[in-house]
Amino acid sequence: MRVGPLTYAAAVVLGSFTGYVDVRVNDLMLTAVLACGFAMFLSFLKPVRPWLWALLVAIFIPLGQVAAYWLAKQSASRAEIWEAALAFLPANAGAYGGFALRLAIQNLWPKK
Repeated sequence: MRVGPLTYAAAVVLGSFTGYVDVRVNDLMLTAVLACGFAMFLSFLKPVRPWLWALLVAIFIPLGQVAAYWLAKQSASRAEIWEAALAFLPANAGAYGGFALRLAIQNLWPKK
């Protein structure tokens, strides 16, 4: 299965959006849920390398916080930036969950 540049761009946008929401709402649980859900969606969409989707989503969360600082003039403390770095854990769980779900669907309903 080939992964196109559109999927990589989607990972960048979704990770940045998660970081932006983290700064605007200031809720760590929402950030974790978004990181998990977006990584799961990308891994379900393209089940090639689940660790890559978790990494791409999680790396761009702090960059989304920087964008929130520039666009909305809302700053994040150092603790919030480190909390955003820990969003890799739920993103990783979501990515492997989406991968497993895709494999289960392919095994239960194979193409004829």
